[in-house]
Parts: sequence; C-alpha cells; structure tokens
Amino acid sequence: VVSTLNQSIRLLERTASDLPNKITDVLKTIEAAQYLISQNATHVAIQETEKYKQTIVGYFRQYIEWVRTSLTMEVAACKPFSNIVDTVEIVACSFLVDSLNTFWFGLGCCALFLLPSIILSVKLAKFYRRMDTEDVYDDIETIPMKTIPAYDTMTRFPRASAPPRHIDW
Repeated sequence: VVSTLNQSIRLLERTASDLPNKITDVLKTIEAAQYLISQNATHVAIQETEKYKQTIVGYFRQYIEWVRTSLTMEVAACKPFSNIVDTVEIVACSFLVDSLNTFWFGLGCCALFLLPSIILSVKLAKFYRRMDTEDVYDDIETIPMKTIPAYDTMTRFPRASAPPRHIDW
C-alpha cells in the first residue's frame, strides 16, 4: 500500500509542476472570451437577427412569386369569366342588396301578401254573410218575456250555427 501511495505522490508531483501554467492559460482564455462577448455581443445579436429577418423575407418573396406565377399561368386564362363574376358581384351587392334593407324588405313582403289577403277576405265575406248568427233568438216572439233564461256568459256561449241544447236555454 505504501509503494502505491509513493507512486501516486510522484505522479501528482509531475503533473502538478505543469498545473500553474495550465491554470494561467485557462484564465487567459476565459478573459479573452469574456472580452469578446462583452465587445461583440450586440454585433453578433444584430447579425443573427438580420440573418433571421432575411430568411423570413425570403419565404415571403418566394410565396409572392408563387402567387404571381399562379395568377399569370393558371388564372389569367379565365380572365373574361373573372370579369363577368366581378361585374355581377358589383351589380348584385352594390346596387341591389344594399338597397334592400330590412325596412324595404318588410314593405315588399306586405305588398306581396296584400293582394292574396284581399282576395281571401272577399271570398270569406261571402260565407260570413250567409251565416245565420241570430238562431238563438229565432223563437223570441213565441216565448213569453218571463221565460227567457238568464245566460251565463262565463261558461256558455251561443253558437252561430246551431241553437243551444242546454236545458236552461
């Protein structure tokens, strides 16, 4: 064990003699790196930001070029049809739909349904005139005044088409 310990001490003495030089070199390297970082950090950050910006701008330029190529090669053949669609959209949306707001649409619906409702009311008036609404009072001359029943209007209403069949009436 003592011989192993002696060998370890001699090895440590040989490597320790060069240790101050190595530590000095490491400290000098750290100081140089620290100086480089403190002096060039803003320049490096600006440089890397510019590279990133150029990459993003390159993507946009590539996309714009693709759109331009697609429009000239694929869509330009449909130009007359595109003009027709644009004209129809301008006429329909700008001139027709904008003027049909809710108020005018409501007035238009009223005017639309006015004629059928007049026709229907004239047809129904003919039937209402034919109805015998006073059939409850038909026999009033034959019944003495004392025997006219008191009508309970809360529960029984006289019908327009048939005489009441209740025992009191």
